[in-house]
Amino acid sequence: MTARERVMAVLSGEDPDKIPVCAFALLRTGFQGGWLRRLVKRGLGVIHWVPIHKPAYMHPLWVNPYLDDVKYTQTYYTEKGIIKYRQTFETPVGSITGVERVNPLDVPLVHAALEEAFVKEPSDWRVVNYIFKGMLDKLAPNYEEFQRAEDEVGDTGMCYGIVGKTPWQRAWIEMASLERAVIDFHERPEAIQEYIEIQKAFHARVAEMAAEFPAKFIDFADNISDMISPNYYREYCLPIYEMYSKVLEGTDKVLGCHMDGRLGSLKNEIARSPLKVIESFTVPPCGDVSLTEAKSLWPGKILFVNTAPHLAWVEPQEVRKGYKAIAEEWGSKRGILLELSEDLPLEKVEQHMSAVMDAFGY
Repeated sequence: MTARERVMAVLSGEDPDKIPVCAFALLRTGFQGGWLRRLVKRGLGVIHWVPIHKPAYMHPLWVNPYLDDVKYTQTYYTEKGIIKYRQTFETPVGSITGVERVNPLDVPLVHAALEEAFVKEPSDWRVVNYIFKGMLDKLAPNYEEFQRAEDEVGDTGMCYGIVGKTPWQRAWIEMASLERAVIDFHERPEAIQEYIEIQKAFHARVAEMAAEFPAKFIDFADNISDMISPNYYREYCLPIYEMYSKVLEGTDKVLGCHMDGRLGSLKNEIARSPLKVIESFTVPPCGDVSLTEAKSLWPGKILFVNTAPHLAWVEPQEVRKGYKAIAEEWGSKRGILLELSEDLPLEKVEQHMSAVMDAFGY
């Protein structure tokens, strides 16, 4: 089987010849990494994701809304040896600005660390709302970019359609600090009410595009973990997932969500969700739901298992041992995929992924 055939078999509920082992093309080394070229020859799959629509707001990779009346700027600078960049949106109703810190490596990480959030006070949501209303008016399908990416990846892997965050997840991850978002969602000022309604309308439009999008797999970039309560998950996530699921009925598409943390507090909600794929699942001890429990709790769901954080720095023989245990615990080639979707230490990534492939019989 080719790498693409393995991934598609898993998404179709079939048995591949081996558990697919994949790496995101958007990692900090990307296609520049010689390790990727070498491991692709062994059968490593390449996963690339493309926004379903344009303009797209998915921080930090797609941020510019490309609106005529919104000026977006980035300013890079260095402070005490740390690379930082300031992003500013200037709109007719006001301006917001935020700062990100970039890990001081020769090859920067994909995800920078938030130092200063865009939304600092309730009135700043008015600017956020203006930007998303403008984007809503311009939304168009992003089919051409997807088709180009599919052509580039070919049989070496798979491209899928990515959907932006649901209202609460977007609020505290991309727009405001967690503290600011908690206060504003609790007090529910008029601007937050408007924000929630705009986000719902945004997703309703994108769901329609998802139904026609030429990808088998549609994934929410929701970064679900125990930072969201079961109540907020039920109020702000599940209705959006259910909206997409209903629109996608009869299309043979598979709906999933990026969940890359501790999920024990949400396991019942996840069981009731229409999501088919738990993407970037974190195994214990960093995660708090075992593969055995996941298989029991979520029958029929597919796990895209992220590279295990607790094995990031160990020697290759320990990596092989750890992943053999993962394969044995799951007990089947069906319904599971291993993906490198976060940053591994640059000096460890090739030997780590090579050891994973050894463990899975490549």
